Amino acid sequence: MKGKSYKKLLSLVLTGVIMSGLAVGCSKPADQASGKKEKVKITYPTYRVGSHASAAAEKEIIEAFKKQYGDEIELVVEELPSDQAYVEKMKVLAASKQLPDIVEGKNGIIDLAIKNGQAVDLLSMVNEDAKYKAEIGEEAIKANMRDGKLYSIANARQLIGYFYNKDMFQKAGITPAKTWDEFMSNNEKLKGKGFTPLALMTGENAWTSNLLLASIIGTDGEAGNKFMNTMKPADYNNPSVIKGLTMMQKMLKDYTTKDAIGAMYSNAANNFNQEKAAIIANGPWMTPDFADKEKSKPGLAERVGVALYPENGLVSQYEIGYMVCTTDKAKMDAAMKFLKFKTGAFTQKIMLEKGGALPLTANVEMSDEYKKNNPLIVDLIKLSADAKYKYSNLDNTSNPTVMDVFAKLYPELAFGNITPEKMAEKMTEAAAKSK
Repeated sequence: MKGKSYKKLLSLVLTGVIMSGLAVGCSKPADQASGKKEKVKITYPTYRVGSHASAAAEKEIIEAFKKQYGDEIELVVEELPSDQAYVEKMKVLAASKQLPDIVEGKNGIIDLAIKNGQAVDLLSMVNEDAKYKAEIGEEAIKANMRDGKLYSIANARQLIGYFYNKDMFQKAGITPAKTWDEFMSNNEKLKGKGFTPLALMTGENAWTSNLLLASIIGTDGEAGNKFMNTMKPADYNNPSVIKGLTMMQKMLKDYTTKDAIGAMYSNAANNFNQEKAAIIANGPWMTPDFADKEKSKPGLAERVGVALYPENGLVSQYEIGYMVCTTDKAKMDAAMKFLKFKTGAFTQKIMLEKGGALPLTANVEMSDEYKKNNPLIVDLIKLSADAKYKYSNLDNTSNPTVMDVFAKLYPELAFGNITPEKMAEKMTEAAAKSK
C-alpha cells in the first residue's frame, strides 16, 4: 500500500508540473489576452521643426493623428534640423533601400525611391476610398502620376510669386516690375537708395534664387514656358536657360546680400524678415512669419506686398508630397492611414491656417476671418487669375543630379569663374548622370 500511495502521489506531482509548464508555454501576452491588438510601429522623418514655417502646423497634425490612432499605431517621428539635412539623409537611406515607412519625395527623393523599388503605387488604395479621393482631387492626383502609377500624394497646392517691402519700394520710387528689364532697373534703383534688393541663397537647393531663375525661363515666350513645364529635361543648353543664368549672375554679383553665397533658406528668409533685403521669392507659407515678433521686425506684415513675376509669371504646381515605402502589409495599412490623415481635408485646413499652404481643392474654404487676417494670400490668389505664364519650379522638374550641382555652380557663376553658357553645359552633364 505504501508503494502504491507513493507512486500515486508522484504521478499527481508530475502531472501538476506538466500542466503548469503547459500553462506557462501557452500563456498569451497581456494585450492579446485582453483582446487588444499589438500596435503597428511606423517611422516618419520630418524637417518641419524648430523655426521652419510649417513647424506649428506639423506639430498639431502629428498630435492630432496620435490622439485619433494612438491605440493602434505607434508613429515614430524623427526630427531633422533642416531641409538639406532631410534630403541628404533620405538619399543615403534610399541608396541602401532603408527608407522610412512614410517619406516626403522632395528634391529627387521620389526618383530614388521608385528606382530602388521601395515606393508603393498608391493608385488602387486611393481609388478604393471615394471620400478621400475627393479631398485630394483629380488634379493633384494627375499632377503626380508617372507612367500610370501614383507614387506620392500632395498635401498642398503651390502658387508662388514674390514678396516685396512696400516702404523700400516707395522710397526707391518703384512698383512691381512688368518686364524683366524693369525688374533689373528696380534692383538698381533700390541699390541706389541704399537698400539691398534681393534675398538670394546658393546653399541647399538654392530655393529663393531658383524661383527667380525658373521664372525668367518660364516667362521667356512659348519655348521657355514649355521648358519649365517639361519633366526631367536632358539638355539645359538653350537660349531661355542661358538668359536666366546671365541675369542670375548679375543679381548674385550686384543685387543681393553679402552672405548669399553659401546661404541657407533660413539666412535668406531672415534677411527679408529683418528688412535687410527688399525682395524675396517664396510661397504663401512664409506669410505667418511676417507677423511673428521672434522672426520679423515689428509691423513687417503691414509693410509687405506680393506680386507676380515680370511678364505675369507664376509658379503654379502641386507639391510632390508623401510616399509609402514599405511592403509589409500591417505597416502599409498603418502608413496609408497616416498618409490619408497627412494629406486629407482636415490637415489641409491646418496647413492653410497655421502654415499658409494652399489647399488642394476648393472643398477646403477660407473663412472670412482667415481672409481678413491673411490679406497677402488673398491677394496672391486674386493675382493668379491674371497670370499669363504658369510653370513649375526647378525642384519639381529637374533630375536630382541637377539640383545637387547648384550649390557649387552658383558661386562659380557669381565670381565669374564660369560663364552662363558653361553653367548650362554643366547642368546638362549633371542631368546625364541620373540615367
